[in-house]
Amino acid sequence: MDSEIVKFVFVGDTHGFIDDFSKQKEIIERINPRIILSESMQDISLVTNEDYIKIFQRKKISEMISFEEMEPLMKLCHKKKIKLIGMDFHNFGFNEKLQKIVKGEIKPLKKDINEIKRITKSRQTRHLEMLKKFENKSKNSILVLIGAWHLSEDSLIMKSLKNYKIIFPCDKHGKILTKPSKAGDIHYCVRVKNE
Repeated sequence: MDSEIVKFVFVGDTHGFIDDFSKQKEIIERINPRIILSESMQDISLVTNEDYIKIFQRKKISEMISFEEMEPLMKLCHKKKIKLIGMDFHNFGFNEKLQKIVKGEIKPLKKDINEIKRITKSRQTRHLEMLKKFENKSKNSILVLIGAWHLSEDSLIMKSLKNYKIIFPCDKHGKILTKPSKAGDIHYCVRVKNE
């Protein structure tokens, strides 16, 4: 992995059904990125020491992501002087009602489901725009931490980029996991596109 430089190294995030940070830390130690793009950081960019100090004082990401969930990654990036850049919308673009639906607190109406689909497309476009914006900003590979769901071969990002490595949670058959595996076995698989 270390010998070939790809523009992006994607790591599929499960949003908490396994310990995502352990794998993230392992890869950060291995590839030594100078920039990390993170879906979970939403619209927050931590570039300077002051940015990190402010967020550690504020202790708030958003209504959708807790500070505690992101704290280990932020501390590691701060220590290693890595720029940690959010690549999504605040609260993933969801209003208060949609946040409750996504969290499973209320049942969606058909119009809510359609609105969630519309926002999801906007988010994918935003992710791609951020990847394009940063693709030439580092000599090192840029690490991208994003939900595993966005890494399917037919996703907008995967179809639009040509030089990347993906490390994703998978079952024993190599199928990408976007929810807990019934078998309980979780592995990591690698896919590379280098055209």
